[in-house]
Amino acid sequence: MSKAIVIYNSRSGNTKEVATKIAEGLGADLVSYKEIPDLKKYDLMVFGTWLIMSTISPAGKKFMKKLDSEAMKGKNVALFITAGSPDQSMKRKGTKILQKDIAFNRMVEILEAKGAKIVKERLTIVGAYKFLPWGSGSKYKGHPTDEELQHSIKFGESLKKKYLK
Repeated sequence: MSKAIVIYNSRSGNTKEVATKIAEGLGADLVSYKEIPDLKKYDLMVFGTWLIMSTISPAGKKFMKKLDSEAMKGKNVALFITAGSPDQSMKRKGTKILQKDIAFNRMVEILEAKGAKIVKERLTIVGAYKFLPWGSGSKYKGHPTDEELQHSIKFGESLKKKYLK
């Protein structure tokens, strides 16, 4: 039987909450980026992090760069993010691009360099928006909503149906 894992990096607890629901729908193991097990036994991995200024969190970037290339080679990987304004556009090299796309592109770049096969399914959930690195989210309180959490479960279920045998 195929096996899956959801690995997350969370600052305010929003990303952890979403990761928990994805794992529930997927029937997967759930771990923080601080306690990553041997990934060779997994057929599908789901990585999630929060964004800061349209960029994946420093800890999220660091843990993805440290992943074992041998364990990642050829494995299916799905991605998710939480962000205060994921659909806000920014100008990069004269072109407008959504914050979530900037982040997903960077995650893909890091993980493909490790040999992972990035699947097309992605999930974006509104998370905390903090002006300062401490304290609770000052904007978008109440996220993730019950609807967003249900969507997270369905995301996990759809991954299970498509990628796990």
